[in-house]
Amino acid sequence: MRMNILVTGGCGFIGSNFINYILKKDTTVKIFNIDCLNYCANVSNVNSHPNYKFIKGNITSKDLVLHILNEYSINAIIHFAAQSHVDNSFDNSLQYTTDNVMGTHVLLQASKEYGKIKKFLHFSTDEVYGEVDLEHPGCHEKSLLNPTNPYAATKAAAEFLVRSYYHSFNLPVVIVRCNNVYGPNQYPEKLIPKFIKLLREGKLLTIHGNGSTRRNFIWAEDVSSATELIFHNGVLNEVYNIGTKQEYSVMDVATLLIERMTEDRTINNHVIFVEDRPFNDFRYSVDTTLLKSLGWEEKYTNFIENIESLIETAT
Repeated sequence: MRMNILVTGGCGFIGSNFINYILKKDTTVKIFNIDCLNYCANVSNVNSHPNYKFIKGNITSKDLVLHILNEYSINAIIHFAAQSHVDNSFDNSLQYTTDNVMGTHVLLQASKEYGKIKKFLHFSTDEVYGEVDLEHPGCHEKSLLNPTNPYAATKAAAEFLVRSYYHSFNLPVVIVRCNNVYGPNQYPEKLIPKFIKLLREGKLLTIHGNGSTRRNFIWAEDVSSATELIFHNGVLNEVYNIGTKQEYSVMDVATLLIERMTEDRTINNHVIFVEDRPFNDFRYSVDTTLLKSLGWEEKYTNFIENIESLIETAT
């Protein structure tokens, strides 16, 4: 059966990387990308391809979603679309609920009414697990959810809706929870491209608190390969963590970039410390045993080389 996949948010960072990845590999799939082109999206992130069609629109419109499902005989959905910048969620939390929760609910309801979806993959975040300490080995898929900021809470709420449609309406769903992603075409509100841009402009790097907060950074193409594998081989109603052991603090990242992008390489000359945001989780970590049981292996594991490639290609 030919796959006609509706990708939501495909002009964003993770979605566009996935579309470019899948269209390069699979000549039989057709991708229909719905994106409202929020501030961090860009149509040019997706390469031109005969099996690709862009549709400008908002997933909160059920009429539009149903029209797309019927017009293009969609048989699968990969749902990336979301407001994702944590800092903004503190000031604009109602919009996060509208886009992340209501948007997901509209997609689910439209899929139910349409009745021809064979797979609905929902892309979520490791932040739904909440903060863990340094000794924690990593949250597994059955760990309790404990979101501590509005963004993470909306993603957790969306997950509960997704699973409810499996149990109540037999919608064939699967959920992924992912570490922090980095790579080409990332909007410079996120840590790594933001720091690269600031250093290119000769500006100081803003460090919240003392910079000790830690994140696991996974390369975008590794996320795309994991997503593809889960899409094809993942068990319905299962959750899969997509993660890495490439873990660095904010100061680690700042130091690495300053040493490669400035002449004096003196850390204190290029950073400014500001008050930390409320509830800035110290660390997230996930266990990826289940994903690896499907045969996935992380490929781009050299964090320093990856960072250097981003520095070289940054404009």
